[in-house]
Amino acid sequence: MVLARLLSAVVQKKLQPKQVFSLTDLDQRLDVTTDRFAATIAKLGKQFATARATLDLAGFRASRRPAANTAALPELPGGRDAYQHELHRIEPMDRAEEFRMARRHEFMATLIRSVLVRAGRQESDAFDLCKRPARELRIAVETLPPVRGIDRSWLLAIVDQFDELRQLYVEGSLSIVLGTVNRYRGLGVDTADLIQEGNASLFQAVDGFDWRRDVRFRTYAQFWVHQAVLKMLYNSSRTVRVPIWVQKILGKIRRAQEEGRRAGHELTHDEIAAKIGVAASKVAWVLSTRRYAVSIDAEFGGDDGATLAQSLPDEHAVSIPESIPAGDLREALGAAMADLPDREQRILRGRFGLDGQEPQTLGEIAVDLGISAERVRQLQNAALLRMQRPGKLRQLQAFVE
Repeated sequence: MVLARLLSAVVQKKLQPKQVFSLTDLDQRLDVTTDRFAATIAKLGKQFATARATLDLAGFRASRRPAANTAALPELPGGRDAYQHELHRIEPMDRAEEFRMARRHEFMATLIRSVLVRAGRQESDAFDLCKRPARELRIAVETLPPVRGIDRSWLLAIVDQFDELRQLYVEGSLSIVLGTVNRYRGLGVDTADLIQEGNASLFQAVDGFDWRRDVRFRTYAQFWVHQAVLKMLYNSSRTVRVPIWVQKILGKIRRAQEEGRRAGHELTHDEIAAKIGVAASKVAWVLSTRRYAVSIDAEFGGDDGATLAQSLPDEHAVSIPESIPAGDLREALGAAMADLPDREQRILRGRFGLDGQEPQTLGEIAVDLGISAERVRQLQNAALLRMQRPGKLRQLQAFVE
């Protein structure tokens, strides 16, 4: 890693009581060689505690927003959402800013740990507390016994500023999460949930990053984000949770099967086992777990909103024609047709089999009545028009699906 303008120590002015440091001033005091950094932040921490100095994080945050560069940010589907809009207002960190932010974070964490240790906390306990959420760190500070030379209200303000600095650190890296999440969309977990899990993993990356190793924070954080997103997919993409090791083997099996298909051959369990280095019995067992649950309320097909449940037959349901007593329907039809001429009633009964007989053709009815088939059709249409009158339709409404 290219260390940004590492110079020899410069004679520093004494801190004034309750001095408010800009991050630029802090960077200048932390701009020392790597081997002198630990001693420098320990000395500066004592000066901060004596002068009860604080940082101007509000001014730093305000200065970042107008300069935000959104050209390189990956887009989410439906990029007009509130999250995408807010993210575009945050300037991503470049390599130099990652370096500076890591050193600021280490200084603040060291300052708080030194006070906790002076108050009687174990060093390992103090180290762990600085990785916990801010509310837990505040509770630990509020319950500390009095420490000579330490103002508790100042220390609480430093804890709040440490939390704010971590937030700024994470905000400058949020674009890393979008790039990873876009690779795993549509695999059974909501995109917003993947983003939330990836964002949370950035705090682990902040706490574990060591700027001395000549590695960019972006590179280091991508590992944590990738692991968090995969874990979320493994644990939440199935209704019935399958162990992560089984899903990893399933991934190897799928890749082996795809290679076989590209070669024009469907691999057997024994061939898959030889390729991925596990027993054939384990391959068979793992493949047997490859089942997915589907909600019966899930939409499928076109844009009509039909659900899977609507396409499933109800084996216990009784069809409407079978559920209507025959006598009731016959009586209702008789009442509706009572005022039709006898010849039209006969035509409808014969044409549609209303007396329980097989329906007759126009020609068969014409022979029975001694008229032409065309005349039977005309009489049938006239009778049907009369049956469509509102009064008759109300009589038959109960039998219409």
